[in-house]
Amino acid sequence: MASHLISLSQYNLWANIKMGQFINEAGERTADETLISSFPSIRKTLYHLWDAQEIWLKRLKGESTKSWPSQNFTGSLKEAIDLMLESAAEFVRFTENILELEHIAPIKYHAIDGTSYQNTVEEIIMHVMNHGTYHRGQLITMLRNAGFQNVSSTDMIRFFRE
Repeated sequence: MASHLISLSQYNLWANIKMGQFINEAGERTADETLISSFPSIRKTLYHLWDAQEIWLKRLKGESTKSWPSQNFTGSLKEAIDLMLESAAEFVRFTENILELEHIAPIKYHAIDGTSYQNTVEEIIMHVMNHGTYHRGQLITMLRNAGFQNVSSTDMIRFFRE
């Protein structure tokens, strides 16, 4: 299972790199356009991806946080993309260093509101990778609805083909 988690995290990084390129090319104005989706803009959806990856990485490392990483972020769109990509790369490093059977170990953590939970490392990694796929699909739709058509597939099969 550990090799499967590595493949998932490598795919997540690959797809996030592609998505970051699309968003960067679309530009700041497009990223801030109000659109109908789970979040009201491409930028806010990007921040959500970054926030989720960061928070779950911290939980996997035994830390809990009480705020979203992007909450006080004032940097550029490119800087946000770079931070999202760095957290995706950190997930790859994390999964590459999971020891045999460590992926089935339960961990306890706290949500931002303080609620206590327990899940296995494997469940958390699969959740974060699936969560990213869900929101990248939204981002492609949002980009197209904003008039940016220069997007290509971030499907996992494309990752395997490359």
